[in-house]
Amino acid sequence: MAGSAGREIQVRTITGESTTVLVPNNSTIEELKLLLKQSFPPASNSPNFHLFFKARLITLPSQISTYPFENGEFIVLVPFTKKDMRAQEFEQSKTSLNSPNNSSISKFADLAWSDMMQDLSYLRETSGNETRTNRKVGSFSLGDGRDIMEGNSSLGDRKETMVGMPSSCSFEAKRKRGFDFHKRMGLPYDLILDTLRYNSKEALDEHNCEVFLKVLESVNCLSDPHSGFCLLSRKANFRAGGMGVGSGNSCLCPAWLKMIMKAFAFLNIFSAFHHLQQKKLTTSRLEEVLNQLGKSGIKLCMKDIEHLSLVCPKGVRFSDNEMEKTSFGDTLIIINCSTELKDRIDHNPKTARRRLPVAVPKVISAMKRRESSFKTNLLEAVELIVCKNGPEILVAFSLEELLLSVKEHGTAASGKEVKRTRRSSGASSSDSDHVHCHETNSLLPLEMVEHLRKGIGSKGQMVHVEDVGAREATYVEIPNQLSDNMRLALKSLGITKLYSHQAESIEASHAGKNVVVATMTSSGKSLCYNLAVLEVLSQNLLSCALYLFPTKALAQDQLRALLDMTKGFDASLNIGIYDGDTSQKDRTWLRDNAKLLITNPDMLHISILPHHERFRRILSNLRFVVIDEAHAYKGAFGCHTALIIRRLRRLCSHVYGSDPYFIFSTATSSNPREHCMELANLPTLELIQNDGSPSTRKLFILWNPIACPKTVLQLLEETRSMDTGGSTVEIANFRNSSPLLNVSRLFAEMVQHGLRCIAFCKSRKLCEIVLTYTREILQDTAPHLVESICAYRAGYIATDRRRIERDFFDGKLCGIAATNALELGIDVGHIDVTLHLGFPGSIASLWQQAGRAGRRERLSLSVYVAFGGPLDQYFMNHPNKLFGSPIECCHIDAQNQQVLEQHLVCAAHEYPLCLLYDEKYFGSGLNSSISSLKTRGYLSTDQSCDSSFQMWNYIGHEKMPSHSVSIRAIENVRYEVIDQRNDEVLEEVEESKAFFQIYEGAVYMHQGETYLVKKLDLSNKIALCEEADLKYYTRTRDYTDVHVNGGKIAYPVKVSNIQLSRTTAKAHTCKVTTNWFGFYRIWRGSNKIFDTVELSLPSYSYNSQAVWIPVPQSIKAAVNKQNFDFRGGLHAASHAILNVVPLHIICNSSDLAPECPNPHDRRYYAERILLYDQHPGGLGVSVQVQPLFTELLTAALELLTSCYCLGDAGCPNCVQSFACHEYNEVLHKDAAIIILKGVLDADKSYFRGCANSSQVSGAEDPCQNV
Repeated sequence: MAGSAGREIQVRTITGESTTVLVPNNSTIEELKLLLKQSFPPASNSPNFHLFFKARLITLPSQISTYPFENGEFIVLVPFTKKDMRAQEFEQSKTSLNSPNNSSISKFADLAWSDMMQDLSYLRETSGNETRTNRKVGSFSLGDGRDIMEGNSSLGDRKETMVGMPSSCSFEAKRKRGFDFHKRMGLPYDLILDTLRYNSKEALDEHNCEVFLKVLESVNCLSDPHSGFCLLSRKANFRAGGMGVGSGNSCLCPAWLKMIMKAFAFLNIFSAFHHLQQKKLTTSRLEEVLNQLGKSGIKLCMKDIEHLSLVCPKGVRFSDNEMEKTSFGDTLIIINCSTELKDRIDHNPKTARRRLPVAVPKVISAMKRRESSFKTNLLEAVELIVCKNGPEILVAFSLEELLLSVKEHGTAASGKEVKRTRRSSGASSSDSDHVHCHETNSLLPLEMVEHLRKGIGSKGQMVHVEDVGAREATYVEIPNQLSDNMRLALKSLGITKLYSHQAESIEASHAGKNVVVATMTSSGKSLCYNLAVLEVLSQNLLSCALYLFPTKALAQDQLRALLDMTKGFDASLNIGIYDGDTSQKDRTWLRDNAKLLITNPDMLHISILPHHERFRRILSNLRFVVIDEAHAYKGAFGCHTALIIRRLRRLCSHVYGSDPYFIFSTATSSNPREHCMELANLPTLELIQNDGSPSTRKLFILWNPIACPKTVLQLLEETRSMDTGGSTVEIANFRNSSPLLNVSRLFAEMVQHGLRCIAFCKSRKLCEIVLTYTREILQDTAPHLVESICAYRAGYIATDRRRIERDFFDGKLCGIAATNALELGIDVGHIDVTLHLGFPGSIASLWQQAGRAGRRERLSLSVYVAFGGPLDQYFMNHPNKLFGSPIECCHIDAQNQQVLEQHLVCAAHEYPLCLLYDEKYFGSGLNSSISSLKTRGYLSTDQSCDSSFQMWNYIGHEKMPSHSVSIRAIENVRYEVIDQRNDEVLEEVEESKAFFQIYEGAVYMHQGETYLVKKLDLSNKIALCEEADLKYYTRTRDYTDVHVNGGKIAYPVKVSNIQLSRTTAKAHTCKVTTNWFGFYRIWRGSNKIFDTVELSLPSYSYNSQAVWIPVPQSIKAAVNKQNFDFRGGLHAASHAILNVVPLHIICNSSDLAPECPNPHDRRYYAERILLYDQHPGGLGVSVQVQPLFTELLTAALELLTSCYCLGDAGCPNCVQSFACHEYNEVLHKDAAIIILKGVLDADKSYFRGCANSSQVSGAEDPCQNV
């Protein structure tokens, strides 16, 4: 169909593929073929093809307009292979062409060859008719792209050939036939290699130098290997509105770019030449050869070679390892060495190759791949500059701009960006109707709010904006008691005054008080303890200090700060980190020399305390123990840490005669003093909480993807009406994807407009999904920023996490999608914006995360994006409850009997226990715990001594009992995920999570890229995967059984501190077993299941704790009478209770899990409502829930009866849960209402019966211990 703009032409292949292209009416068939090579895979994958129209061959000089295309008519594309002249000569020598068997084949081949030569003759005629300046040197015609070899006997008469080199066709024969560069994919490498001499003792003799000279003079452009057209010229033409194929041969390459192309051509050929000589490529040899070329007029230098390694680091690399393997692959490896080392390398028998025939075709193939890869990387680096600065930059841009672009975005990004472009076309269909912002102008946070309101938030998603006012700083003079050393240290940091809370803390520490500093994020808390500690250590050469940080990253961060502070000190304080990454050599040095030892509770537990005699010098002189981020020590981890600190204090007192002071720093909480006193078992503690630091203005947006309940119902009904098969699954997936898309759009907006951002996500998988979606958006809106964002989470190997932290701090990254791993105070530089995908589990965590933004006295922005769950929606509808509620308390229970006994075993191993002296450290439960441990065979004593003076010695079987006590429930068994193409470990996955993420056929995500798991090695705990461009994701099919054991509760609640509600709910230990039996393949975007695969994996079990309440048979009968699904009712009731738990106690949504029935499992399902701790060993959350169960039942019933959603499956506001292991299948809201009402009535009846029985008998309440 023709039009004024051009003509639409349909092109088909004989195998059925088809495409439609729009070409201008005045275009030629040549231009059509070039366009097809760019846009049609069958043409791109076939270097040679013919076009036929109505069974007639279309010739290249033809104009498109000469062919009268009618509706329904099309062109046929037929690939062909060029006839190899040498093969033809070989065949002719073997058999006669007159053979009847070969006649028809020969005729067909001759016909194809004749047609091809017509095309080529047209190219030569066109080329010959153009006016050009042709410079001829020797036998090469230069500058016109034809470069036909002409007569020069000095190059053609060479007789010698090296071992393994093909010699079937002499150079003279090739010279007579001629060679046209345009007919080849780049330079004629086979011809060039055949021309060089290999037996010369010199690196580059006169003959070879002449060959290189002629070849390099022919390299003058970044040209297309198919057409010879300048790629920059074509790109400029395309940007200007043309087809991108160009009609002229003008070159836009600047002089420096031509020099880059010459440098690469030289290095590519010379490395192959050296490889065929079986030598390694070294810098000294390159310098020697480049000097020789320079005398001949080719002004290349080592700087040009270094530029190649910067432009294409995967193609050209320098190495300091002389023993590195340098096989002829896709990477050019240059060994850094002197002339003497070069000779040693060449004559080293260990590095010398065996003299075997060289596979020259493989070398030539690798050279072509290198050239193609280099040109692709170079062009894509130019594309990034064009995207950033506009097409005008093509006329004049510098080498410095190119190198800067590569440094900022990396050349490795290119292939990924191409894949993302293909993926994004169909990946996010649910986002396809959304118009993204394509602007990249810088905005301030305040301007961004208005930009969002008018843009992606124009449908009412921005339900509330809280304006948190600024606070001015309160400064005081530096305390007089600080020494000159400390004043100089402060001056070097640019500090002339202190915040009021800093001075108050230093004075309290100087007065010999234990101190806790509880101020906002970025208030300078680290200076409070650093000044106090360094002052003492610098004055007393024997004094030592111990710093405890909850993470290795924080320890590294603090080490950098301490080293900066102490640069000007007269004497070194010998500061160092002692953790799992510290080498044995460094550990020995630190034990003998360190005055300030930085470690973590884990190392204190398993290394320092069990071997305390090795740390005698430090423990004997221990003046300070600093505990940073004290709010991180709560729950199970806090309980373990509290007992580890008691063990430390006990050893210092009993063995080494020291009594250190404690300094805590913590985020704002409701009970910082009480929490820290319990953590270290301190009798007194000075609280510093009057924050004197400045606080900048913060705008806090509440962003609700579904702002109107009517919209929720409408979308749910629309989704339900789709032909999906399993409506509840599709509804849950549909709703859960909406916040992800919203936060991804917000993330892209922040990065596009120059705002540094952290997007906090609640799980590892959410991090990867948000990163993927955001990159897809940026690929459309700002491609040059795609690689400026990444993910940061647990599971990544340590070196990757440190690199991400460093790149973010240095400004190489603009944004990070992170879990709460970045919640703690790691310094990653200035942050403008924080995004929060869902409520993080506590108000304290939300403010801790939000506090990462605005850390440099600049206005900041935070956006809380809600999920559809009741807690998120509650805060969206009641902002005052979020911004007006106090920060939660931090609780630990150091008297937990189970944990106490574990640490008493460790303490007895370190030094014998004594009731008289150790009760002050371990509490009143010490006596009963010692008796229990004696019975179990862990402790023994001399029975002749008085009981209070008895010394209890460790007699257990474990050599190191501390190694069997995991203080964070950290799993020792992990699976390695390996990219098998480059044998690189991507990350490690804990055993409990492994089979949810890695199994044969699983789609695995890492840094926003998708990988396909090819093999799972269960014996070696290894998953092998390959990067793959997939438009689907996978989800396991599994079920989990919970077996309640009963018996002793691991985390008993202090009855004296909590008002118990009367309930028949029970808290017991349990065994949780997960079985996997298959997985789904699901289209991205639509979330539709298109394949179901069977799977066989071993089950995984762990012991935990559960809270549960039985459901009477009468209630089951009432549900069945209504023809409701009883299993669905139990499932929905447990979800409703789970959804209201965070409103009553401090916990994360991932801490608890409901008992979820598998829809495909028809086994007996226990008649109970049950929640359990999802972590091995339990976290104690179930036990905290038990006394509140009646309140939770009431709140859950109110939640269900007040939600007006339609359908048995309910909605995310009532019974659907993001944490459901069965993806919200088998739910029945109405049945859940009957069950909840029935259980509440049964509880009331039970306790009324207990009260009546008590009144009749006059005895104690028989129900008080229920």
